[in-house]
Amino acid sequence: MLEVLPIQEKAQQESICLRCHVPYNPDWMAYAAYIDGALAGVCQFSMNAGGGHIYSIRGVDGYESTQTLFVMGRAALNFMDLCGIPRAYCEDKELPDDLARMIGFSQDAQGARFVELTHFFDHPCQHSAHK
Repeated sequence: MLEVLPIQEKAQQESICLRCHVPYNPDWMAYAAYIDGALAGVCQFSMNAGGGHIYSIRGVDGYESTQTLFVMGRAALNFMDLCGIPRAYCEDKELPDDLARMIGFSQDAQGARFVELTHFFDHPCQHSAHK
């Protein structure tokens, strides 16, 4: 079973980031994904007056399930939306374009990946617009 859970302890976040080969930043929040209790990946993000920012969505070494990475990205976006953040940006330059689009990101004229979160999770979910 896939579980995506917030990481509560910074030491645990640092350790998971190391296992997923992404830079750790103690100022960022993070979710960890687990498959049947085994670590599957990490998603690090932050929120500020400029919007939400996803810095890394990565699987643990040898595990790169698109479905798992998608769910972690969507979980972070949903949290941002619940916090009233109207727009989020994908700062993860290594995230493949097709996966970024699947999560919901579009590109502006300058190439920045963004998603408008207002009504994004309303029923029906706006995901179908980004296939």
